[in-house]
Amino acid sequence: MHIVILADPIDNQRAGVHTYTKNLIEGLLKIDRENSYTFIHQEENDFFRDLDHHVLRRKNILAAGTYRKFIEIPKLLKKLKPDIVIETCHIGPFFTPKNCKKVTIIHDLTPILFPHFHIKRSSLVHKLLLKKVIKDANLIITPSENSKKDILNYQKTPAQVAVIPPGIKIPKAEDNQLIKFLKTGRPLSGSKQAKTAYLLYLGTIEPRKNIELLIEAFDELKLPGYKLVIAGEIGWKSEQIIEKASVTPNVELTGFIDEVAKAKLLKNATLFIYPSLYEGFGIPPLEAMSYGTPVIVSQGGALKDIYENHAVTFNPSDKSDLKDKIQSLLNQNPSLKFINDAKKYASSFNWERAAQKTLGYLNNL
Repeated sequence: MHIVILADPIDNQRAGVHTYTKNLIEGLLKIDRENSYTFIHQEENDFFRDLDHHVLRRKNILAAGTYRKFIEIPKLLKKLKPDIVIETCHIGPFFTPKNCKKVTIIHDLTPILFPHFHIKRSSLVHKLLLKKVIKDANLIITPSENSKKDILNYQKTPAQVAVIPPGIKIPKAEDNQLIKFLKTGRPLSGSKQAKTAYLLYLGTIEPRKNIELLIEAFDELKLPGYKLVIAGEIGWKSEQIIEKASVTPNVELTGFIDEVAKAKLLKNATLFIYPSLYEGFGIPPLEAMSYGTPVIVSQGGALKDIYENHAVTFNPSDKSDLKDKIQSLLNQNPSLKFINDAKKYASSFNWERAAQKTLGYLNNL
């Protein structure tokens, strides 16, 4: 079969969907010796250098994204004549050639369930188009049973909704030194520093992640000798979070970090805390577990089902609950068995398995 993957997230973001798309593509190319792949994306990118790909840039016109999605991509698909087209981020594919199967990956329904956490354009596009996307798909892939339930509650579909959990890829942490971050977010490398106790959040900086509640809980606990490190790409509607972080003592906001810094931060954290109000899956807690770092995670969305037996969980609307869980773990560390069981659980999520499951569904379309 000839499979076309719409791979814009590789070019236009560095958050979860970028990670998912990149690793799924790498996994499919590694294991699939029968099918051919072509990729359509927005900008020149070294990731696609040795692959069959087409750069389809947005034109400098009004409603360029809509024109590209509804006119230019279908026009290119008509020339490519694929057997399957995969949309990697919710909205699409549209106007595919006759007999071409449509596969849509829906990571979560946050633009529908929590529109106030998104920019208006994103919420509006999902509200206008997502039901049609779901009805028209031949296969929908989603990362958790919770997201599958949300999808089917929102719109019934004749398509199979396949639950395929993502994997994690763990960069090596070469030493036990903490990277110290300035307020600018720039790391000081090359200096030997004493290990500092810190609590860590890692993920996109946006309202849905409930970071303000974490900052308030940390500030009220008044933990002597501890910092709160908030690491990740600055997302939309983040101004209030940034302001709160900047005026709260012992809070470090790093901005985007590379894989080496990420590994060191995860490995050396005293606790990893993921307070999100809702997740379709939530990969960062698994990454922290893989280093043996104790994890506190909210019960929002799919998080409870995925993590309740391997992490300490809390009600994302209850700051006192979060404070109690932080204080309890700092006073009494989890047992070695609990930590090792969590590491083993995290290792069961790998991209080759995710790619194999995805390929199985594609071959059966």
